[in-house]
Amino acid sequence: MSDTEISVSDEKRPEVKLGLTTVLSSEELKEVDQAFEYALGTEGMVLDPEIEKKVLLKIDFLVLPMMCLLMTCQLMDKATNSYASIVGLTEDLKMSSLEYSWVASSFYLGYLVFEYPANMFLQRLPLSKVLAFAVVMWGIVICCHGACQSAPTFLLCRTLLGVFESFMDPAYMIMTSQWYRKEEQYIRCGVWLGLQGFGTMMGSGIAYHFYTHEDSYSLAPWRLLYIVCGVITITCGILSAIHLPDVPTKAWFLNDVEKKYVVERVRSNRTGFGNQQFKMSQLVEAAKDPCTYLFFFFMLGYGITNGGIGNFGSKLLKNQFGFTTGNALLMNMVGSGIDIVFPLAFAYLNKYLLPSRLLTGFLINSLVYTGICMLAYAPESAAQLTGYYLTYLTTASWACLSSVVSTNVAGHTKKITCNTVFLVGFCAGNMIGPQAFLGSEAPTYMTAKRMMVGTYLISTLSPVALFFIYLRRNKAKDAAQEGMVIDEDDNKLSFGDMTDKENPAFRYAL
Repeated sequence: MSDTEISVSDEKRPEVKLGLTTVLSSEELKEVDQAFEYALGTEGMVLDPEIEKKVLLKIDFLVLPMMCLLMTCQLMDKATNSYASIVGLTEDLKMSSLEYSWVASSFYLGYLVFEYPANMFLQRLPLSKVLAFAVVMWGIVICCHGACQSAPTFLLCRTLLGVFESFMDPAYMIMTSQWYRKEEQYIRCGVWLGLQGFGTMMGSGIAYHFYTHEDSYSLAPWRLLYIVCGVITITCGILSAIHLPDVPTKAWFLNDVEKKYVVERVRSNRTGFGNQQFKMSQLVEAAKDPCTYLFFFFMLGYGITNGGIGNFGSKLLKNQFGFTTGNALLMNMVGSGIDIVFPLAFAYLNKYLLPSRLLTGFLINSLVYTGICMLAYAPESAAQLTGYYLTYLTTASWACLSSVVSTNVAGHTKKITCNTVFLVGFCAGNMIGPQAFLGSEAPTYMTAKRMMVGTYLISTLSPVALFFIYLRRNKAKDAAQEGMVIDEDDNKLSFGDMTDKENPAFRYAL
């Protein structure tokens, strides 16, 4: 008898027999991971390090750049508000300070409302096709920004933009767990999140060009900014639909052996590729897990600072720090450079010097918190400006914690639930942050700065709480299994769509 065979039970229902002991019916196969059946051919497979290295390089060169390109588009499109606000947007549409604050918040209202439906679409439908559709649609919406003639229509466009951009981050967190080993995920999150800095840099450069060549065009600079950014995004969305596979085993650029290597590489993650069945038990487990709420509170504090600085940063540079409009646009590029360099730098710090993602996250957030305090309370303008740029390290913090969510949450329904809660905190914070920038307090906006000081403390402490929870759980699992032998090649443990709590072989990354 072979190790893997198909047999028929007394009820004439097909079953899959794994090894000599584990038998699954066709109904049970629907409950396991999408990679389960493919994994039958890789059970016990020994990976050749040289071939694995080539497979990883192929993934890094063919999947990661596309992820970076789409992330660049996302942040470029989100940041257009900040640039447009100082090159005629608010004057042409006769926006009050309150209306501009709602322009910033309305994006995250759409993001918030559609976040869970977006996750459900990503679970039940082909992931890359759903993502590409969303990217093309938000590119069209960005182009429509340039045609707006009033604040209400602009608010509608921002809300729709939030709806379609709500697909991006959960899709990327799922894709990272599908393609990479646990120990590889933080660095890749640092790459695709960090390189979004090119988006803000590109957007700032485009805005600067149209502002300095205003007389050469018949349209206002801010209108041209939205149209050009939208066209770039639509093009990238179409490329994504053609290039990215829905799951690794459907990748056009991998041969059969390489597909087996991709499956076998993620076996030890215990998170698989995903399952299209919604499981109420996993939703309940996510709701009872305190880590779910720590993800929310981390992103709430993060979002308040991100939403405030992201939408009012150019105004602070121009009005508080005294830069001209052109120079304020260029000074945004300094923040973009920080976005590009430091997420990856901290990922390598974690790999070589501080082997704890959560303590690395605490270190990053401590620096951000220091920066917020300097921006709010430092007496000298130079110190305040230094604090302003330290707040850009929040991107490095996001990269760290998003890798924790993708690595430490197993069970596909539980994963999309935790992804949703994580990003709902992000949305709520980004809605609140701009509202604290009161027009009557311009150009210093002290209420907003004090709010950021108070709320970012939650983000700073959340990684520490997660560290001790995961440490305790790992110790409890080790104690429960003392003297027991676990088959590391058992497909049910690796591709059974079990949650992190259910799976006795699962260990949390600290």
